[in-house]
Amino acid sequence: MAGDVRMSFRSFGIPGAARLVVLVGVGAAVAIDPLPAVTLSRDIRVVALGLDVREIEDPGAYGGETPAELTAQKVATLIRAELDHPQATAGLVAYRGGGDVALRAAAVLGETIDRLALVAVPRPETAFDREELARVLASIPAETLIVNGQRDEAAAAEDAEWCEEGIPASRVEMVPGDGPLALPDVWDRVLTHVAPGTKRR
Repeated sequence: MAGDVRMSFRSFGIPGAARLVVLVGVGAAVAIDPLPAVTLSRDIRVVALGLDVREIEDPGAYGGETPAELTAQKVATLIRAELDHPQATAGLVAYRGGGDVALRAAAVLGETIDRLALVAVPRPETAFDREELARVLASIPAETLIVNGQRDEAAAAEDAEWCEEGIPASRVEMVPGDGPLALPDVWDRVLTHVAPGTKRR
């Protein structure tokens, strides 16, 4: 894409479907359909964005904005361009390192994002970053599902609870099991939340 932000993206699902779901993560692997059979069982089109971690973590600012803020604005612009009309809404899914950018994009888009899912998204590491992102969370109107793994060291119960406390309309579901939570493990549950009423018969 144009500008200082680098991201790869791919579309899958049902071409022309009315319901748009946007998946945001880090790396090109995020742009691969987590479970094609599950995706195709719904009348949705998915745009998956793989962010370049160097572009969102480098220190400094671009024109007074942090890399994460600039990337979030680019994501918001892309989502608006993918919608059929200005009043249309979309579902947004954040996976792991894509959480910060996805949350900021949700805040920028406001009611355009009516459903939000956070999958294995960790809370910020420092108190300063937590305080700054908490202001973003408080402005998100979307009905939000937070899904973390019970034994996921990078994003477990404390991380889920922190996000839940910050986002007004949110709830947590903890997934049992050992090791990191993978997106395919919860893809069906996530789509049920961000794309309700889209199950194909």
